[in-house]
Amino acid sequence: MNVFFPGRVRHLGALACLAWAMPSLAADALSEITVTAARQAQPRQAALADVTIIDRAELDRAGQDALPQLLARERGVEVAGNGGIHNSTSVFIRGANSNQTLVLVDGQRLGSATTGGAALDAVPLAAIERVEILRGPASSLYGADAIGGVINIITRQGEDGPAKLRASIGAGSDETVRTQAAVSGGGDGWRYAVSGGYGQSAGFSAIANTGSSQYNPDRDGYAERNVSAQLSRQWQPGHSLDARYLYSRVNSEYDGSKTGYDRTRQIVSALSLASNNQLTSWWHSRLRLGETLDDSTTYSQYPSQIRTRQRQYSWQNDFTLAASQRLSLALERLEERVSSSGFAGKAPEGRNTNSATLVYAGQFGDHHVQANLRQDDNSAYGDKTTGGLSYGYDLSRQWRATVSGSTGFRAPTFNELYYPGYGQTQIRPETSRNLEASLRYQDGGSQAGLTVYRNRVHDLIVTQRPCSVKGYLSCANNVNRAVLEGVSLSLGHSWDSTRVRADLDWQNPHDADTGKRLARRASRLAKFSVNQDWAGWDLGAEWQLSNRRYDNVANTNPLGGYGLVNLTASRALSRDWQVQARWNNVGNKHYEQAKDYGVSGSTLFVNLVYQP
Repeated sequence: MNVFFPGRVRHLGALACLAWAMPSLAADALSEITVTAARQAQPRQAALADVTIIDRAELDRAGQDALPQLLARERGVEVAGNGGIHNSTSVFIRGANSNQTLVLVDGQRLGSATTGGAALDAVPLAAIERVEILRGPASSLYGADAIGGVINIITRQGEDGPAKLRASIGAGSDETVRTQAAVSGGGDGWRYAVSGGYGQSAGFSAIANTGSSQYNPDRDGYAERNVSAQLSRQWQPGHSLDARYLYSRVNSEYDGSKTGYDRTRQIVSALSLASNNQLTSWWHSRLRLGETLDDSTTYSQYPSQIRTRQRQYSWQNDFTLAASQRLSLALERLEERVSSSGFAGKAPEGRNTNSATLVYAGQFGDHHVQANLRQDDNSAYGDKTTGGLSYGYDLSRQWRATVSGSTGFRAPTFNELYYPGYGQTQIRPETSRNLEASLRYQDGGSQAGLTVYRNRVHDLIVTQRPCSVKGYLSCANNVNRAVLEGVSLSLGHSWDSTRVRADLDWQNPHDADTGKRLARRASRLAKFSVNQDWAGWDLGAEWQLSNRRYDNVANTNPLGGYGLVNLTASRALSRDWQVQARWNNVGNKHYEQAKDYGVSGSTLFVNLVYQP
């Protein structure tokens, strides 16, 4: 499985020819809108950044999977989990560390300021309208932590019309059951959407290696419940208020000892209130305030509790300078408040960041330009200025060439700054510089894209052993450099009742000093999918391939390559009823994403949906 395509990128010309030979993004992609690439709505084909949209149809086909598993099917994204879908999971974009990817919910930051990660698995798929993945540094748009990219989760909202009910109940392997109900609608300027759900599973043993000191043969299951709501009021044309709420709670078991009962309770929530106002024909204002919560409590022989509450205030003004030129100015304040049982009063309770962002986007005939500039002033680590510049040229109606450069940074976590016997207050933010070039083709039902990138990360914060600080056995320190480089190729075509897609990634995320590949990251990835409408059925097949990875930075603990095949099917039983099925890991493949940890074998999940 280590040689499913060449080990070095030696045939870029051939790849370009292959892209040229493609008949050509799906026709419905022409209507896709992204809000992440430039902080305001624009057609996806107009975006100069490398952005992907996962729509509601793909979310419906996800079955029993959590959000990280859905992201793993996308180009340039890898997932490494410590057991089941609700155990600790890392998501890597373009080979960047998991804490170098910024996660947003409706534009608000979500995550832990102590660990640096976000509990993506706890965000319920049923509450999501779409997910946007922005690859490459985006600190010049969103501030700290966006070195590898941005994952923006947009929740569901109501539409004008009578109330619409949707309810589902599903069951599958590992004694998994899940139920969800939602209602949405609107009229007379009002829109609303409310949903709630519950799920549970007996799971499987999180650690598969019977020789591990933490191996416990018991099954490690989970129980989850969630609720989401949206209410908006347009009180006159161009002026509206929008309120959103998301709450999710997951209790998941894991293996921490041979005989103990170890589990984690994870809570994530997001609350926001926004005022959208078209003040003039050329000036749109958006004022938003909100709060997100990441709360994790571990129950084991070593109990712990960590909580991050982020209050966010923003005022964004979008100005139309001309028919094809826009300027956005955003002022923001972020207040991070942290509670951790490990600090024992030896760390400040929080830190504040004041930010200003300027984004210009213009089109001049066949020429496209986007420029971003952002200043962040943080009370803990000082000022950071980041920028980005992109230029695109339309070679023809179907072809566009783009080049861009950008900078990014990751803020040190509270653990890296203050954890007793480990953190150091003089730790500096990680910084990055990225260059990339792309060639994209789009015509009718076809698309092709080729992207080459090189992202250099400096002042990488790692655990230093032995530590240079007297009395510390190990500590966080800015001692490493990394290079994230690669080539990404995407091909897709749809015709009649058939849709196919192929994504190939050659990447080399490595330590710049030792040349060793970063832990748990492959050098070659391939993902293929096909969907076919046949006799009233929507049938799908997915094939995911990864070559060998290493579980440690020294590259001495290899994790074998693997290939997974998943199948999906759905069919309308009547006007109001639909059945959906997902069969994951059809070949019951045994593999590792992290050393000693187990993965799900062949599983089947069937969902019955009622939507009158």
